[in-house]
Amino acid sequence: MKRIVMILGGKGGTGKTAFTRLLLDVMHDKGINYLAYDADTENPELYEYYRNFGSGVRLLNFLEVAEAKRFFTEIKAMSPDTVVMDMPGASGNKTREIISKFGLFKIAADLGYRVTMVTVLNLTYPVINSLKVMMEFCGNKVDYVVVKNLCWDKGLGFQRWENSKTRITIAELKGIEIEMPELDYSTFDMLVEKGLPYSAATEDNGFPFGDYLLVSGFLDQAKPELDLAALYLGLHQQEVNQSVVHSSPDSTEIKTRRGRKKTDEQQQQ
Repeated sequence: MKRIVMILGGKGGTGKTAFTRLLLDVMHDKGINYLAYDADTENPELYEYYRNFGSGVRLLNFLEVAEAKRFFTEIKAMSPDTVVMDMPGASGNKTREIISKFGLFKIAADLGYRVTMVTVLNLTYPVINSLKVMMEFCGNKVDYVVVKNLCWDKGLGFQRWENSKTRITIAELKGIEIEMPELDYSTFDMLVEKGLPYSAATEDNGFPFGDYLLVSGFLDQAKPELDLAALYLGLHQQEVNQSVVHSSPDSTEIKTRRGRKKTDEQQQQ
């Protein structure tokens, strides 16, 4: 089953573009046949840094009907194994409107795709609430990946997420929870200033050796996390039976590297 992967994050600034950049780096490394879009046309960071990397990135305002038509037309014509869409922040309502207007889930299935909704978390309630609304809209028609962006952790942990009913519901829908490791701010800023993909942060491209080591360490830590959700993220090369993938010893437990179990607390989100 091929994948359409939509990267969401509630309001802007959670780290969804940083995660999308990471995903494209790993896809390129694995030789995945992918098609990537930056739907944040007002602040197209993904396009700026990755348009000349790997399979490139296309600008496309998915929230406009004419552009959404182009999205579906290009997928049908090119039939990539994985489609990645970096969505703009605070676009949940409009995204659901476009999904309904075009019948995204049906057309995806007709074209041989299943949709994955990826939510990148910070420590606040709004991103959890945004995921809750999207989950209530999509139900079991899609798969879910929740990414805990550790740059926000600072020793506080993701207690609001871990104590939420939304987490329990996502787990019951076989959602997969992973972590994105923290990359030193100064090193990340240098990537931004030079307009480089993570994997291009080398001395040959003018990157200081110490910062190169930090980026390499970031990638080494991130890849096993992405492997946990490889099927949902389109990081696979061959079709896998969904019934096998969705099986779990405990359907109420989110799958993570450390086998963390759901919390007994059920704070309402």
